[in-house]
Amino acid sequence: MLIKTNFHQTGPKTTVKATHPLHLAAVPFWAILLVCTLLTATGPAYAKPLPTTDLTVKYRVYAFGLPTWFDASVDVDFENDQVAMTSELKSWLVSLFHETSFTFSDCDYQPQSYTNKGSSPGWKFDDSLQYDWVNLTAQYQGFLQRPNEDEPVFQELEHALDDPDQPGFYVDKLTQFYVMGCHFGSNDQDTPLLLNYLDDTLGRYRVRIVKRGKRIKVAGTSYSTIEVQSEPFEAAPGSIHRRVNYWLAPDLGYLPVLVKTKMGSMPLKVRLTDVRAAD
Repeated sequence: MLIKTNFHQTGPKTTVKATHPLHLAAVPFWAILLVCTLLTATGPAYAKPLPTTDLTVKYRVYAFGLPTWFDASVDVDFENDQVAMTSELKSWLVSLFHETSFTFSDCDYQPQSYTNKGSSPGWKFDDSLQYDWVNLTAQYQGFLQRPNEDEPVFQELEHALDDPDQPGFYVDKLTQFYVMGCHFGSNDQDTPLLLNYLDDTLGRYRVRIVKRGKRIKVAGTSYSTIEVQSEPFEAAPGSIHRRVNYWLAPDLGYLPVLVKTKMGSMPLKVRLTDVRAAD
């Protein structure tokens, strides 16, 4: 059985062709080579369209299993093939805002830009990234203040998007869910997925399927989920990239209903608390 999915990664006309082996264990070296080869293949699109419903969803953050006062919201707005997503979290300790835009139709995906700003203990940032697919570059600029730094530092960088040594789909923390949904959901693929996260550095993740079918209830509604694990395998020293497990809901366009990770040794969990059709 041959399964094909089509959406952009390192160029505006790149497609993915992947076979469907049983792959539930850790990724061996030969599988990494296989994925790198598959990511450069071409073919027509047969992917099932994902749900494209405007939504507003809300999340609650838990630490050590206990609810915190940190609540976040995510808005999704579809205008034909143009998609805009925003996420926001505000509290007296942490402030985070992220806005992203991309084109998306029948799993034909291409990121366009994002802005990202906020603050937390030791950190302060305000930056943006613009994709230029004609010239296969991404332009980053912004301020970043790390722990033990007195002032934010401004950087302006250019990333190449056609590096053969860095295959994978370019995503941010919001667009990643639609790419995961196209790969693992639409065609039931169990092959690993490679994702590239760009800001002032490049963080590379390998995403694998863990389990399908677990149901999680949110505000009286039970959602079937796909559990995936996202593992960083290349990142700058001192970066905040961490292993994350996501429970994605196909009925919500593969937005997560549950997220689990760690900050240092502290277990963190994010749970979906509310789903509303956008006004």
